Amino acid sequence: MGPRDLDGDGHPAVMDCDDTNPTLWRSVTGYADTDGDGFGDAAWPVICVGDTTTGWTREAGDCAPGDATRWRSVPGLYPDADGDGATGKGPVTGCVGESLLGYREQAGPPDCDDGDATVSALAQAWADADQDGVGAGDAITWCPSQGRSPPKGYVRTSGDCAPRDTRFWQQLPFTHRDEDGDGFTVAQEGTVCAGEHLPAGYGTVSGPADCDDHQARRTVRVERWWDADGDGYGDGSSMLRCVGPEESVPGETFRGGDCAPGDSNRWQPRAYASRDADGDGYLSPATGEVCSGFWLPQGYSQSVRNDDCDDGNPALFRAWSVHADVDGDGVGSGAATSICGTAAVPRGYSAQATDCAPQDAAVWRMLGFTHRDADGDTYTVAQTGELCAGSSLPAGYASQPLSGEDCDDTSAAAYRNVTAYADTDGDGVGAGASTLLCTNGQVPSPWSASDTDCDAQDAARWQDLEATHADHDGDGFTAPIPAQRFCTGKALPPPYFAKAVGNDCDDADADRYRWLALYRDQDADGVGATPRQMMCLGAAAVAGWSKYGDDADDNDAAVQTDEAMDEELSLILDL
Repeated sequence: MGPRDLDGDGHPAVMDCDDTNPTLWRSVTGYADTDGDGFGDAAWPVICVGDTTTGWTREAGDCAPGDATRWRSVPGLYPDADGDGATGKGPVTGCVGESLLGYREQAGPPDCDDGDATVSALAQAWADADQDGVGAGDAITWCPSQGRSPPKGYVRTSGDCAPRDTRFWQQLPFTHRDEDGDGFTVAQEGTVCAGEHLPAGYGTVSGPADCDDHQARRTVRVERWWDADGDGYGDGSSMLRCVGPEESVPGETFRGGDCAPGDSNRWQPRAYASRDADGDGYLSPATGEVCSGFWLPQGYSQSVRNDDCDDGNPALFRAWSVHADVDGDGVGSGAATSICGTAAVPRGYSAQATDCAPQDAAVWRMLGFTHRDADGDTYTVAQTGELCAGSSLPAGYASQPLSGEDCDDTSAAAYRNVTAYADTDGDGVGAGASTLLCTNGQVPSPWSASDTDCDAQDAARWQDLEATHADHDGDGFTAPIPAQRFCTGKALPPPYFAKAVGNDCDDADADRYRWLALYRDQDADGVGATPRQMMCLGAAAVAGWSKYGDDADDNDAAVQTDEAMDEELSLILDL
């Protein structure tokens, strides 16, 4: 027997450091190298390996077991994690690889955030009490890394000239002032605490010159005139004064040119285009000027008015273009005549020239019609045209249908088309093709409004009736039959019926017509016994049978009831 080798890896157990695992057999002094940088973690020793074992090394001291780029500790370094050249507090011992990445051998400028390469130095901020974006007072410092804003209530811009007013924060120059806010300025240079723009009342562009920048109502020097009559319009030479629109020295006005200096009701000449020369209240065209007040005096107008056809005669003023009205019906005819008159149409004339019968006062206008009623039956035919009429169309003419359409406007007795069918046998029901007849609305003989005659040559038959029952034996009772149709008169012919009359059990035998349930009565006592049988019978009874079936003993005429059953029934009823 050879040496013991439990895992069969070819290495005896005495020399195998793990005889339960064929991949491990050799004893070593090593360390786990999880990041594969050739240096192991002293906290994880390796003592047994095989030919294929990986992830270990004989070298210890890896300062970053999970990072293959770093494995050695170097003292005396200064942190520069973001690589911006500014360093953190040092010196320190750094864990590095081939290079000193993340560290520097010499200290650089202080770095307030070694995780942000864009920022290293501390920044200043000023208190912004009014939150207008510009601060004032003593500055504080903070690290603006990762895009961080200054602490709440602080901003990066200083120089607020009004720390408690959000509207103003900077000094802006001005060259003009408008102290009274009237839009007119005076030249004045200086600076003022402002916002984005100069505040109201300050500007760098000259506006209209202000003659008094302390009162908004006084802006420019205006002309004034002496107004002796107090109508608001002056006379003579003007005077320049720095006053507002509502300010006035007693007896002065800002308007000159008074055309009537001694008359307070008139002060300016106004042009007119029409006037009333004869004073009748109607104007005719005329041009000129008249000294007036706010409006032209009565009898003048700025618009062209041609109301007066004779401005020299107050009794005549309206021009009429009229037509002779010979028959006096209010409508004239013929050529127009011009007449200067009063407000009413001149007698014997009319403003209309449409009289179609100038010699007949009863008719004067053309009226159109669309329907005619020549026979006077109030039924019309379509016919268009027009005729000379008065206030309405004469009888026989209409502008819309009357009672209906007339099929014969030559006869008052015929006015409505009816559909008729020939009634050759005179039974009141027609047949065949339809014919239109112009009548008074009724179908005349020998015609009919119905076309359902099933036998046009037999007056006794005119309609189809359906039979579903028959009485072939004449006993007055019917039996069902397949439905049949008959051409007949008012009723079906014998032996047919539309509805059942009784229920004939044998329509071939007049003596039998009803079904009856009977019991065999063998002892002839009038009461039979089961079983029951259905029989087709007539009026008479059948010997040896009874319609009663409760005989307790049908072989003994003296016994008809069951005493035991009667006694039991009596007891039940007594309960």
